[in-house]
Amino acid sequence: MIARRLAPLAALLLGCASSEAPPAVPEEDASVIELDVVVTEDLGAPPDLGFPDVPAPIDRPAPIDQPDAASPMDAPLVVDVPVDRPRPIDLPPVVDAPPPVDVASPVDVPAAVDVLPPPLPYPTRSLYRIKGLQPDFWPSYDEVVGNNVGGVAMNLVWYQWEGARSAPPCAAGAQAFEGHCFTVEPNVDAAIREYTRRGVVVTAVVYGTPAWARTTRPCTPAAPGFEGFCAPDDPVDYARFARFIAARYDGRRGHGRLADFVIQNEVNSNDWFDVGCGGSAGPCDTARWIDIYSALYAAAYDAIVAEQPSAKVLISLEHHFGPTFDRPAAARPLLSGETFLRGFAARVAPRAWRVAYHPYPPDLLRPGFSPDDDPQVTYGSLGVLPGWLRQNFPSTPSAWEIQLTESGVNSVAPNSSPTAQATGVCESLRNVLGTPGIESYIYHRMSDHPVELADGLGLGLRNPDGTPKPAWAVWALANRSDLTPPMLSCGFEDLPYTRLRRSYSAARGHWASSRTPPAGFAVERSWRLWREPHPGAVMLYECRVGQHNVLSREVGCEGLRSLGPVGYIPTAAGAGTVPLYRCRIGAGTDHFVSPDPGCEGQVMEQLLGYAFEG
Repeated sequence: MIARRLAPLAALLLGCASSEAPPAVPEEDASVIELDVVVTEDLGAPPDLGFPDVPAPIDRPAPIDQPDAASPMDAPLVVDVPVDRPRPIDLPPVVDAPPPVDVASPVDVPAAVDVLPPPLPYPTRSLYRIKGLQPDFWPSYDEVVGNNVGGVAMNLVWYQWEGARSAPPCAAGAQAFEGHCFTVEPNVDAAIREYTRRGVVVTAVVYGTPAWARTTRPCTPAAPGFEGFCAPDDPVDYARFARFIAARYDGRRGHGRLADFVIQNEVNSNDWFDVGCGGSAGPCDTARWIDIYSALYAAAYDAIVAEQPSAKVLISLEHHFGPTFDRPAAARPLLSGETFLRGFAARVAPRAWRVAYHPYPPDLLRPGFSPDDDPQVTYGSLGVLPGWLRQNFPSTPSAWEIQLTESGVNSVAPNSSPTAQATGVCESLRNVLGTPGIESYIYHRMSDHPVELADGLGLGLRNPDGTPKPAWAVWALANRSDLTPPMLSCGFEDLPYTRLRRSYSAARGHWASSRTPPAGFAVERSWRLWREPHPGAVMLYECRVGQHNVLSREVGCEGLRSLGPVGYIPTAAGAGTVPLYRCRIGAGTDHFVSPDPGCEGQVMEQLLGYAFEG
């Protein structure tokens, strides 16, 4: 467990405005990229990052803060690329060149003559802009967007918009909606408008119950200041706020657009979605907990899609995923992601629900993660989540679309370092890109916060004074498909494919995955699969067998634990492809993949398909 200063941190988590100005950007760092860090492709065995095979559960943060009320910059979008930029990473030979960088988000159009245009479609973006950021109100929009960021996440804290329940006529700075007055946060309002204008998809994390909306339901705040995480008494009140922001920020009224709506935060933890149990209040009732949230989600979902039919509405989960983490009777109650999703899905059907996930490392203070983290789903075991969702909700394709709306890698000694953070950020991107179904990865956060630093936690890409860490260069440069020639690393160089690597450990056997193997494995060879659905191709899944894994075309993983999808493999031979066979050593103590029909002298089990060479 991480020792936390809960009271001061609670104020930060709940998004209280600060009088402290955002850090000034040093003049010598005006460039959008850094020159002194070289990002190299990792084709060998991953470093031993020192994590235990069975990590202990830990406390984890909620989305952190409503940033300072800084005046946003109105400068036009100019991507600052120094003449002496770092040497671009070569594109793979004979690999499809990156397609056009993007299909820009629909630009916000003010209403004219009181007639609104039709509702906008969901904004599209290419895989090269899957990365996003919680920018902490960074003073330069262009420095964020100019590094090919596809999305940003912002906290919209209900009690800051409707701290008191009041009816029209509304005070200056407030807007009337359905008989209620909502105070418009100027800095949030400006940021949504400006990021939309620059073609960035904006995600809203909607939480923070006002005192007037939590007077009848029991609540057991984890510490003073956590009262805003109490579940609202009436879902109708929360849904009204959700509908207000969905309407104001629908991209048709001149205010910008919110396209994704995360309903509350880490709702499988009573610390962050408090239903009035735990501690002296006694054990939680699992069914009641899921009932309360599902009613809230359903009301908010219906309100949001009434204003924006194409909006994506998501349930937020932290990283304790397997049923072994069900602890409703603990002092700080927790339900596993699996248990929560099973109950939730049954209650909110037939709505097109989606998951907003937080895949932090198993120990928040350490940078290491691995496939062995399962049943926690972290950057290392990321495939478990889409694999499980596809298995359990085959008729709900929206559930297969996953957004990582908050997570980061620590940089602070003695448990980490800036160099270890940079490595972790690169490997997290590589695993995200190697996992079909992950459509957005919001990194938390742009800069460290002193309260977190006091607890040994520095997730920011920059220091509190605004100076960059090595991770900033990794993050900024990894997906620069907008440059000529493109500069791609950390998995972006493989798009539009995933990179299926066959690795080997003398202690554990073979491992075949599009994600980083466990520590101690060395890469032997690799092939490419499509990341997105493709005509004439089927999905391959990674399945656990003892201390190694095996690939299967069955979503059910032949009864084994699914470690997730690895990519789409063509079912017929084509230009640049080779057959890929699943092979077995002996009675099944080891499995591997090979283009050799003789399985290199071992037992051939089946032809998986035809993978791309190179």
